[in-house]
Amino acid sequence: MLFVSQGIFSCKIWNKGDKLCGIVGFNWKDKNLLLRLSELLRHRGPDQSGFFCNFGVSIAHRRLSILDLSSKGRQPMANEDDTVFIVFNGEIFNYKELKKELIKKGHRFSSNTDTEVIVHLYEDWGEELVTMLNGQFSFAIYDRKKHTFFLARDRVGILPLFYYYKEGRFIFSSELKVILGCGVKKEIDEDALVRYLRFGYIPAPYCILKDTFKLKPGHYLVFDLGKREIIKYEKYWDIRFTEELMDVKMASQYLYSLLQDAVRARLIADVPVGAFLSGGIDSSAIVSIIKKYKKHLKTFSIKFDYPKFDESIYARKVANFFNTQHYEIAFSSKDVREIISKLVFHFDEPFGDPSAVPTYLISKIARKWVTVCLSGDGGDELLGGYNRYRYFFILRILNSLPRFVKLIFRLFLSFIIRLYPKFEIERLRELLRFGRLGDIELFEKLCEKIDRKDLERLLRRKVDFGDTTAGIKTRKGLSSLQHYDVVNYLEGDILTKVDRAAMSVSLETRPPFLDHKVMEFCFQLNNCLKIKGGKGKWILKRALKGILPEETIRRKKKGFGVPIRHYLKNELRDLVEKYVFNYDGHNLFDREFIKSMERKGKLRDTTRLYWNIMMFNMWYERWIKGNIE
Repeated sequence: MLFVSQGIFSCKIWNKGDKLCGIVGFNWKDKNLLLRLSELLRHRGPDQSGFFCNFGVSIAHRRLSILDLSSKGRQPMANEDDTVFIVFNGEIFNYKELKKELIKKGHRFSSNTDTEVIVHLYEDWGEELVTMLNGQFSFAIYDRKKHTFFLARDRVGILPLFYYYKEGRFIFSSELKVILGCGVKKEIDEDALVRYLRFGYIPAPYCILKDTFKLKPGHYLVFDLGKREIIKYEKYWDIRFTEELMDVKMASQYLYSLLQDAVRARLIADVPVGAFLSGGIDSSAIVSIIKKYKKHLKTFSIKFDYPKFDESIYARKVANFFNTQHYEIAFSSKDVREIISKLVFHFDEPFGDPSAVPTYLISKIARKWVTVCLSGDGGDELLGGYNRYRYFFILRILNSLPRFVKLIFRLFLSFIIRLYPKFEIERLRELLRFGRLGDIELFEKLCEKIDRKDLERLLRRKVDFGDTTAGIKTRKGLSSLQHYDVVNYLEGDILTKVDRAAMSVSLETRPPFLDHKVMEFCFQLNNCLKIKGGKGKWILKRALKGILPEETIRRKKKGFGVPIRHYLKNELRDLVEKYVFNYDGHNLFDREFIKSMERKGKLRDTTRLYWNIMMFNMWYERWIKGNIE
């Protein structure tokens, strides 16, 4: 059900333009296959389609209209002599500045699209062009002279890019379903499965399908079509925490100024633009800035049927404060049941974050009124907003205690769990089993959704847990936790969730906090400006004092929680029986172990385990056993 403040507003259908989109390509010529695979991405680009099939390559594009509402933005787009072809998914927010410089150098343009800017940048700068882009993107360029594919992805992975590579066969796409549709062997990658069960998502470069990968954020690759091999895989942007900035006044003013610039850039569109509004400080900050530039703004929030999880009253207060046209979407267990099967299709990989369900619902409603939505994603990772950051420092103190003290404390927690079974308490008890660990290693274990011994019992084998902290240079303190989350959780969970949910209904989302200038500034902030007095985002709250309602600034962080425990035990119990306890479509999991968890009853909180197993098995039924079409 949809509730609207300030009246009912009509939906406008816009003509074709440019573009959050879907892209696909492979290193052989097959027009029929290319067109069939392109159709699998129709939801990402319902407005136009185009393809190029020649010289032993096939590339195609599905287009969602955002900029330049004309046919001149059709892709694949080529340069003047047809030696460079591009399929592009995303938005470049500094394209006008780049275009002016290119015109001065003699380049001529036939459209007003950012895609054409990338084509001419590639002519002059080659692979280095990615360092000049401020935006969210994934793209592929076919260079006819070099006979190469050049693939690139934005700095933090706002937009997806998958590729398959085996025995000279190379396929790329915005979504995994396209690769599954190419007739590749559908084998489960065991490392990716372990990561999914540990964290509820699969971070780049891993993918649930063998020989398939996600291009890492902030990276590009070059595939030589003649040699039929990847000849370059390079990082063009890195995270560097300096913690050097401590001046409160300068930091708060400059942070707000950068956010204003980021929001203003993301309002550029030839279609309606709105905003997600949870009532938290991040989304409220974005709304407050948008209202400086847009008199009329549509905002969207979720209203849960369980009061404990419902924050709609806070979103409503912010909407009223800034006089937005606010849409409140009611969410219930009925919505979960109806939406789950759609998520299994659109997410391609198993995905264990239950908040994907309300994210899909709010995106679906928002798409009736707008084509672009700004969000507050990224604020928690950049400014120390997650509760688990503060929990970590408590855990670090406990972890440094003598072994016999930790044993006594574990026994105490076991008693508490019998009275009040809760996943977080169980994890704390299990984490106290380990010896003294480094900060990043301890945080990695804190983020896991299943005990390691339980995981090995579930899979009936010894597990190589690998090192998800590899490549993270920051190893101590709050910065190491943030670094870990930006590399893993932000890309693998948050951005994946928002992209798949929103693009399933052809809605483009833009997160201003993830403008690379905002991020790089936040990486320079001293930790004392992020968490102070046990509260996160201190400097952001300081910057917004007098701009947001005081209640919004002071309100304790709640998070986008979903009452999934209630649903699984009650309204969705039949799905648990079918896809958790009795699913026999594969032999990857020990069903007797799963049932034994149920028999333990109140002694264990099995919500996260059951949800992750259920979503995996539903995915397996749809994509591994089912028909791709």
